Amino acid sequence: MAEIHISGIWTNVQGPADLSSFRGVGTKKITWGTPVDSETSSYEFEGGTNNMDIDGDAFVLGTFTHHNYRIYAPFERFSVDLQITATVKNGPTRNIIVTFDHYESPNRGPVAAQADVVTLRPLSVEDASRAIQAVKIESIECDMIFEGFYSHDTGELNSTYRSPEDKSNLADIHVRLARYGGER
Repeated sequence: MAEIHISGIWTNVQGPADLSSFRGVGTKKITWGTPVDSETSSYEFEGGTNNMDIDGDAFVLGTFTHHNYRIYAPFERFSVDLQITATVKNGPTRNIIVTFDHYESPNRGPVAAQADVVTLRPLSVEDASRAIQAVKIESIECDMIFEGFYSHDTGELNSTYRSPEDKSNLADIHVRLARYGGER
């Protein structure tokens, strides 16, 4: 069993021609848009320290919060990278980049249609539903495999996260470690 400490910051916004509505790049909370009322939309990432086994069960990489409030935004889609720093106790530190794709709902129609949609961009050509990045645990190269977003509201694990409007929505990002399988 290895102890790993996770932290993360938001970097590299892509998509909209005008990036001036994005604030907090390089921090653990990034905001965008002009609020309709008093709240703006944002992402936050909170890591922590976990114990995990290689080739074991999934564990919580960190908690992803989408503060989803009505905003004025001249765009519907954007992407942003989460630069994760994984520090293994008595081992190396690795930076892992995971890209989040965001669909900003225009907030029309039934309430269910007003949810924003967040997905993690696949990093593996072998399995487009999971993100894979290498970490090193006790001299063993491992893949960190994305298992899904575990929604605090629904209690479900899904590869896509639907974030209801007008509230802060939390999901744990579940990953597991698997021995590195060779060339990709």
